[in-house]
Amino acid sequence: MLGIDLGDYSLKYCLSQKRKENRFEVLRVGELVLPGEIFLEGEIKSKNILTENLRLFWRRNRLPKEVALAFYHPQMVLQTITLPEMPEVELENAIRWEASSIIVGEDNLQVGWQILKKDEKGLEILFSAFPTIAVNTCVDSFLKAGIKVEAVEPQSLSLLRGVLSMEDSLLQSSFVLLDVGFQKSMITYFSGGKLVFSRYFTWGLKRVWNALKEKFNLLPVEIMEIMNRGRNETDVPYQLEEAVRDVSQDLIVELRRSIAFFQSEFKLDTENGRCLLTGGGAGIYPLRREILQNVVLNCQEVKPLSLGREKIPSGRFLTAVGVSLWS
Repeated sequence: MLGIDLGDYSLKYCLSQKRKENRFEVLRVGELVLPGEIFLEGEIKSKNILTENLRLFWRRNRLPKEVALAFYHPQMVLQTITLPEMPEVELENAIRWEASSIIVGEDNLQVGWQILKKDEKGLEILFSAFPTIAVNTCVDSFLKAGIKVEAVEPQSLSLLRGVLSMEDSLLQSSFVLLDVGFQKSMITYFSGGKLVFSRYFTWGLKRVWNALKEKFNLLPVEIMEIMNRGRNETDVPYQLEEAVRDVSQDLIVELRRSIAFFQSEFKLDTENGRCLLTGGGAGIYPLRREILQNVVLNCQEVKPLSLGREKIPSGRFLTAVGVSLWS
């Protein structure tokens, strides 16, 4: 399946093929950097521009026309709840009621769920919910570009699947997942084979981008070059070092607050706990170093992707990998 991770800054894709014994092979990955005027705070504001970019990118790269899509919306909900056992129609109504109590002011919601555990206490359910209009707007942009969307799911769910597909030893363990994107970041606590807690916060690589632009008066192409060079720890530009140092403190404060919450509410073991770094921020050496030095967990990146004989960093593509494994 061709998995698509649609973000504010770029679209990433992964074409994977399932093998025997729950194994899979990554055939292709790639990225389309999107014009800055398409998204505003998670909402699609220029659907026609998005559609035209999709059409040209698919034609140029000769990509399959059937896809599974992961995307983010500011009103998206991903939550675990416990309900008594009941018929499926009643279960859907109960989940819709739960979602509507969180997404206030939206009468039309699209929900999906998965039963994690069934015992004498009832059903433990992981559910997601989006405003239907947000899903329809996104899917319609793909349809107008000649691309059929077979499935839609939250980015956080796809990211977790992507991480666990690469690090299957984590499936029954506990870990923190930190995904640093361009506009936003997500921190998740995963324990005993299930998602315990997940939240987004408004710190992303755009803050580093803006610091480079304002402090050094750089053009976008120059900023891109500096950010790309920052992925090699032996050739980090001094401008990037200064920009990260100037803006990273808010991220560190947020991480420490979140980890303290996990420790107090869910008994996270900070001495032996692991933190996996993903997203574009995982590849920026000065930022990764700041996280490693300031977070009281064993922080590491997910192992690289194998493309034939080539190994590439997986951090940016894990959500696309995860949604490509949708079935």
